[in-house]
Amino acid sequence: MRKIRILFKKDFIDFFKNMAVFVSCIIPIAFAVIYKYILADFGIGALYLINMILGLNLAMISVMIPATTIAEEKEKFTMRTLMLSNVSGVEIFTAKILVTSVIMLISNTVIFFISGVDAKLLPMFIVITVIGGIPLILLGGSVGILARDQMNAGVYEVPVMMLFLLPSVFNGLNKTVDAVAAFTPCQPTLDLVYALQKGTLLSSDSLIRAATVLGWIVIASIILMVLYRKRGTDN
Repeated sequence: MRKIRILFKKDFIDFFKNMAVFVSCIIPIAFAVIYKYILADFGIGALYLINMILGLNLAMISVMIPATTIAEEKEKFTMRTLMLSNVSGVEIFTAKILVTSVIMLISNTVIFFISGVDAKLLPMFIVITVIGGIPLILLGGSVGILARDQMNAGVYEVPVMMLFLLPSVFNGLNKTVDAVAAFTPCQPTLDLVYALQKGTLLSSDSLIRAATVLGWIVIASIILMVLYRKRGTDN
């Protein structure tokens, strides 16, 4: 726990030093402000706003932070130094998952209040979004392992984020798109947030969505472990 705590502090400080990642995390909040206040005349409701911006936030932050920071440390050989200092891969990735989860929690909470959703729903909203972000964070870590450096990570991040985000953007277009979106890592979390606001969180559909999220956590964990064993933390 002591090593994870130290790594957490280091990664949290490094997050603010990496301006590209920091600014990218501000973008969803900026969009929330624009849609809520500047485009208020279009009558965008809280329900639509929070689901739209939350999808963007999940796809961007969950993938970009672990992917970019892991690639950066590989590029600077920081991970090699950590491994030689008797720090395990599990400890390194646990710290990064925690840092990303905390940053995403803060960002999601800000978006929650900007959207104007009933404040009493916040505790369950936090639980849903934090757990729902875990598979995306793990997949983002997998991207970081595959990438040679930060530039290479940026090339990989965009298609991965689009793969997660686009099915949610076009969800409701037709039955085929709905069926695909329902089994992506992002959409089930958005569906659970929607059900929370509608008061149907304990319905059978919500249980299926929750099972899908848990399934993606298992799948993403396996992908991360396989890539870590094959590629390690070095180029």
